[in-house]
Amino acid sequence: MHIDVLGYIAATISTFAMLPQALHVWRSGQVEQLSLRAFGMASLGAMLWLIYGIAIGNRVIVAANAVGLFIVGYIAFKKAVWLARRRREHATTEPLSQPYA
Repeated sequence: MHIDVLGYIAATISTFAMLPQALHVWRSGQVEQLSLRAFGMASLGAMLWLIYGIAIGNRVIVAANAVGLFIVGYIAFKKAVWLARRRREHATTEPLSQPYA
């Protein structure tokens, strides 16, 4: 077995590992239990791997991380939008504090 085949298999598995989560978010819109930090870090990692792959001219690294960045970036984006909406709603429903008499 040529060592590149191992790289292709690893890239495929790693790239699509978060696809079920992304599909769940897309179908249900549920992101409450997801960590923005975790998916933000995964997005940053994929972006750095993508830059690295471009710099060394490795198509497998570039392709895997371009797709991976799209997947984890989508989840991070949906979570960030959900948090912003929740904060906005929470800010408008809080009663104004009463000054002490």
